[in-house]
Order: sequence, then structure tokens, then C-alpha cells
Amino acid sequence: MKLRVKPVFVRTRNVRNFEVMMDGLAQSAGEGRLGLVYGRAGRGKTRTAQWYAANNRCVYLRVASVWRTGETDFLRALCRELGIVDPPKRKGAAFGEALDAMISDPRPVYIDELEKLPGHFLDTVRDLSDLSTAPVILLGEEELHAVVRRNRRVWSRVYQQVAFDPIGVPDVMVYAGEAAGVKLSPQTATILHKAAEGDFRIIRRDVISLVQICNANGTADPDEKMARIAVKAGLQGGGE
Repeated sequence: MKLRVKPVFVRTRNVRNFEVMMDGLAQSAGEGRLGLVYGRAGRGKTRTAQWYAANNRCVYLRVASVWRTGETDFLRALCRELGIVDPPKRKGAAFGEALDAMISDPRPVYIDELEKLPGHFLDTVRDLSDLSTAPVILLGEEELHAVVRRNRRVWSRVYQQVAFDPIGVPDVMVYAGEAAGVKLSPQTATILHKAAEGDFRIIRRDVISLVQICNANGTADPDEKMARIAVKAGLQGGGE
């Protein structure tokens, strides 16, 4: 029977820290407050927020660069995620609709990659959180932390923050086992971990390559040589 890689969500140390952050934000219910999640691309921030939002009735919005020219499209997109089917086309009205929805149901709102947009968008987010008392969690790459710190009014409202660290060797072992039923030794997992530099996307890519090699060799117990071949295949693919 051939091995298959299936979609799974692994509760890494970053995920556990994320859950602690959310618990901390819940302790301040009744007032506007912000959460901040940042780190290099590929460490699982977006996937974690989407997983948590789906399982805890939260709102998730991914920012689009095209919104840079104005806040209306941003606010209308937020309205839709809040359940407003036909958002107003004017900025002030869209803000009001989003605010009303957040007041009536102050669920956590995740806004991913806000650093793509001009700084004044942060003030809009701050106003929504302050006036509604709903927690808003900003997610982004490392520069997001600096962007938020430069805005003192926003920074003072950040009650909880999590820096997503590179994933660890145990995370690689757990992922390979849960996603593909592949048992990795610490030495084999270290090879994948070192090549990926903590990037979960690269780990996933290399595990897929490793599973193909396992199937070709009729084993679910890959060795270090097979891991090196999988990494090499991934590097060649990334350069094309």
C-alpha cells in the first residue's frame, strides 16, 4: 500500500503560544485591544489563524495589495467576512456597518498582512477595535512589528503578541508521522529541518518528495540518505 500525504494541522510550539495569546486577550473582554503575530514567511501564522478562526467562530481577513489606494475596498471586504452580504459602497457607511456588526457580536477579528497597506489603515483598525471592544489580531511578517511600534496609539493597545519561531525537529517528526505515516528518526528529521531553515512550507514539500522515495523503495521508514535525496530534489525544483 502506497503512502499518501494528507492535509493535517500540527499543534507546534508556535500554535500553543498562539492559543495562550488568545486566552490572554479573552481576559480583557469589554475593552478594545489588539493582538500581534509576526515572523518570517512560512512559519505557519496564516494557517494557524485560519485553523483557530474556523474552530472558534472568529473572523479572518487576508489583505490584498490593491486596497492600497483607499480604505473603502478594505472595509467592504471586512463587512463581507462579518456576514454583511451587500456592504455599502461609501467608506463611512462601510465603516459603520462593520462597526455595528462587531458591536453586536464582538468576535475576534484576524487581519493578515496589514503591513502591505499604508500606515493610516492601522488607525482605522484601532478605531474599530476601540469602538466595538472586539479584539483584533494583526498578523504579518517581521516588519509588521516595527510598523505597529511606530504608531504609539496602536502600540499601546497591543495587549498580547507572539513571534513565530522556526519550527523544531520534533515538529518535523510529528508532521511526517501525522501527514504521511512516516516515522522519522531524529537524525533524518534534522536533515529536513536544516534544509528548510524553519519554513513549514519547505518541510511539507520535502516530506512529499520523501514519501515518493519511500514508495519507490517500499518502506515507511526512511533513512538519512533518502532524506538527503528528498532535500536535493526539492532544491532543484525550487530553482526552476
